[in-house]
Formats: sequence, structure tokens, C-alpha cells
Amino acid sequence: MKNRKNKCLLTLIMSLLLLVLLSACAKGEAHVTVHTDGTADVNFNLQVQNRNVKFIGQKELVQSIEKAFEDNGFVTKNGQFEGTSEISASKEVKISGEDSQQELPESISYSTVTEQGFFFTKHKITVDADLMSAIPDNTWTEHLTAIPNFVRNLLLKDVELDFKLTLPIKPESSNADTVTADGKTMTWHVEPLSANHLELSVNTPNIQNIIITAVASLLLLGVMLFVVIRKVRKNK
Repeated sequence: MKNRKNKCLLTLIMSLLLLVLLSACAKGEAHVTVHTDGTADVNFNLQVQNRNVKFIGQKELVQSIEKAFEDNGFVTKNGQFEGTSEISASKEVKISGEDSQQELPESISYSTVTEQGFFFTKHKITVDADLMSAIPDNTWTEHLTAIPNFVRNLLLKDVELDFKLTLPIKPESSNADTVTADGKTMTWHVEPLSANHLELSVNTPNIQNIIITAVASLLLLGVMLFVVIRKVRKNK
């Protein structure tokens, strides 16, 4: 269970890390959908403004992003729409099993606190990520940070970066910016040039205890019915 939880967290964190590549984009979304069978669907949709890519001196950025996805096993698609390059990438990943834990950059950290209950186990998860500092050996980041603040802010004013997480159960709480009506899909607006803090609290059922309690309740109900039937017969 612990390895599965850590793998899920790593999938979430690495998805957030990839989002920083969207700093030259108009819109970008990463969506992780977790399933009960120990797998997750990871989907990215990026819309890159061609003029911004040229401005930061990375004309091959779109191709580099697409190749990076493909090298990591993603299926990609791309297209051109009125000065905008659109990239989509998807992949199914396993979040259970005994896979070795990946090392994370120092600028990304997470913690989990587990509170054991009888019916449910509560998992409190926090993630802190300075995404810009987490990317190793990238030259375009230096180009971007070297641009004067007012110019950089002008470039990024229309940037919309979202991270979505869909769980098979409704979490108890989170600090997500928006949540769907069923409570299972949370959206965080990601800041590429600032630190990001995510919080999530999930209650997972202790199936064995629930079954034991359910069986005990059924037995108690059976005993009560038996007592009632005996009293009725005696009265007759």
C-alpha cells in the first residue's frame, strides 16, 4: 500500500514538473486519472504560442517537448492552428507494485501523514514544488529568467497552466482552486515562476473492518429477529 501511494505521488509530482515546460504556452493542462486497479491515465494538452517560442530563442521547443514525451512512452499528436502549435500526449502508468522510487529534485518535496482509524485510514498529502528550479540543464529557462520582469510578465499574462487530479473516491478535503460537482476531480492553477503548494486529504476504507462490522450487524439483526419471533410464538 505504501509503495502504491508513493508511486501515485511520484506520478503527480513528475506531472507537475513537466508543466513548467509550458511557460511559453497560451494554455496547458495535465490531467491524472487514478483508477482502482492500480493504474492511472496521464494526459497532457499544450497550446504553444509560436511567437513566444521564437522570443525566448527556442524554435525547436515544440519538437523537443514532443520527443521528450515519446521518449517516456507517451503517445503524442500535434497540429498547427493560427500561430499556435498544439500538442497532446497520453499514457497509462502503473502506480502499484514494487517499482523503485525515483529521486526528486531538491526543489520538489512531498510528505504524507497517515491516521489509522477503524473504518477508514486518512492520508494527508502535501506537495511543495518550485518547478522552474527543478528542471536540470535547460538553457531556455536561463533565457526566460534573463528577460526583464515587465517583459516576462507581459509574455506570461495570458498563460493558463492547470493540473487536474481525478480520484476514484471523493477526497475529504484539498486546497484545489476548483472542484467538480461530484468532488472527485480537483484543479490547481499552476504558477510556473513561483512556488506551488498542494494539499490533499483522502480517506481510504479499511475493507476488512467494514466487512467484519457489516457481518456483525447482520448477525445482530438475525438475533433480534429470532428474539422477536420467539416472543410472538410465546404470546400465541
